[in-house]
Amino acid sequence: MARKSINSNGVNARHSDPSTLEAEYAAVHDQRLALIRSYNFWYAFGHLFALAYFWLLLNLSLNLSSQPIMIVAGITASAIVWFAYRVVLWIDRGVVALYPRIIFLELALGYDFYRDYLRRRPRGDTERSFIEKSEQIEASSLDELWDQIYSNFNDRDFPGDRRITAQFKSAGYLSIALFWIIIALILVPQYFSWR
Repeated sequence: MARKSINSNGVNARHSDPSTLEAEYAAVHDQRLALIRSYNFWYAFGHLFALAYFWLLLNLSLNLSSQPIMIVAGITASAIVWFAYRVVLWIDRGVVALYPRIIFLELALGYDFYRDYLRRRPRGDTERSFIEKSEQIEASSLDELWDQIYSNFNDRDFPGDRRITAQFKSAGYLSIALFWIIIALILVPQYFSWR
């Protein structure tokens, strides 16, 4: 028979053993960290591949004196960088999708680690609002607590531009600008003479 206990939020925790909830909490955080490592890897790989591809085609275009190859190098490298950024956004949505379960587990276990982190996010009014609503839930069971947290969750309240993806976007724009500045520095003197 499962133990009957009441956590700090007054939720009857008889349906789950606290050690089971703690194990799930650790597993969900491991999953969150794995997703973050995954999008960091994809972004770094995409940028390195774009840079290598750009320089390879740029050197080829200079050796062949082919402007079309140079333009293709810029277009394709830019597309690779943008694709890497879109992959980051897609994987980041997976991180955000874990939030309701993390908050549920923290409330059930009486933890405040991630709730405190989300509450203090810069410009994070919607994050703070979700945490406050979740903390005010009065539920008689863990199932009811989970249902209410999940029904209050809207992933649009956690936009990517408030998260680390803003830095990824800036780095993407800078990389794309670099490709086209280099192409311009090579092509412009061929058409405009300053003598």
